[in-house]
Amino acid sequence: MRDVVASYDKISHIFERIHFFLQRLKAYTGMPLTDELTGLLGKIMGHLLCILALSTKTMRERRMSELVYSLFPFPIDYGEERFLKRLVGRTEVEDALERLDMLTKEEISMAVARNLEVACGIDHDMKATKDGMQHLQSVFMHVPTIYSHFPKQ
Repeated sequence: MRDVVASYDKISHIFERIHFFLQRLKAYTGMPLTDELTGLLGKIMGHLLCILALSTKTMRERRMSELVYSLFPFPIDYGEERFLKRLVGRTEVEDALERLDMLTKEEISMAVARNLEVACGIDHDMKATKDGMQHLQSVFMHVPTIYSHFPKQ
């Protein structure tokens, strides 16, 4: 029973992480992206498919293992199988999740860097606008004196 709850929690966690990534992906579709971020998002999407495939494979193998055990309930063989799986380190899904963590952290870092780049660009544009406004003010301050040289009608 404990294994079932642990498996359910892992699957729930995987789908939750996929959901959060897809929410971010939806937000990304409405804005221009750098080539690097676009490539990274493609890698993450491919990796999500890999995680789903590995999860499906693991669940099938577990079901087959349970079926074999129910047909041939030899505790010694079943214990050896569990021992061998632990020994071999059947952590494909866990490894894939760690890789997903690394990729999504890189995605977040790229998004933060892009935000900083945009913010600096806005700051630069605001400074240029301010300088332009000051120049226009100085020009318009002399406008009344220019008109004062013309005769009144």
